[in-house]
Amino acid sequence: MSREYPDARVRQGRGAIAIESETDPVAAPSQTRVFLQIILVIAGVALVAIVGALAYLPWLLLIPILAFFLLKDAATMRRTLIRALPHQGQLRGHRLFEELNTTLAAYTRAQLLACVLVGVLCGAGFAILGIPYPVVLGVLAGVLEFIPLVGPLVLAAVAATIGALHAPILALWAVLFLSVLRLVDDYVIYPRLIRRGIHLHPLVVILAVLTGAELGGIAGIFLAVPAAAIASVLYRHWADWRRDDSDATLPVAGAR
Repeated sequence: MSREYPDARVRQGRGAIAIESETDPVAAPSQTRVFLQIILVIAGVALVAIVGALAYLPWLLLIPILAFFLLKDAATMRRTLIRALPHQGQLRGHRLFEELNTTLAAYTRAQLLACVLVGVLCGAGFAILGIPYPVVLGVLAGVLEFIPLVGPLVLAAVAATIGALHAPILALWAVLFLSVLRLVDDYVIYPRLIRRGIHLHPLVVILAVLTGAELGGIAGIFLAVPAAAIASVLYRHWADWRRDDSDATLPVAGAR
């Protein structure tokens, strides 16, 4: 009388399952199809991203050329435009160009200083928190600071992902640290850097960036804040000119 032990039956069952899975003619083709579908989806997304980037290639080639000629002949072009104005408006035109130049220079300086400060603070903060690659993340933070609103979000996603791969709690610390740093930078550091040359409220900056993203995508995000600063300068000069003209016409009206 033979006895079957449960362990033997379990081993036989496992062996049968393993043999069936190895000899199943349907499992291998289905896994191959899933793998090919994943590759096709990734390739399609990459192709769409490449085509979208190529759409900006003419602008990327044209902008340095335009910048070179504008910087080379900026003084000549400004004198030509001022001389084309009426005689009584040449002084006003000169003042307008001077303030526009000051505003754009102040924006550029403030942006560069903000990028350096944010990169240094992020690198030091990530090193203190124990997040891997703090120097690389600090450099990435400084570069992404050029992109308003979108750059900090990308940095937070990258830092949280790297921290989560090392230790899940580091992702939470990274997000909290970047949130506090963003508040300090937006309402303490950045306004102090640009307050002498650009007079824009933080809410105006946010609305300008959102409008630029809706109208022009990535290029609109880059150009939103300088365009808003230029528009504010033009509006202030237009308001001053109207007030000066109205003040000049009051004595004439009283004499009549």
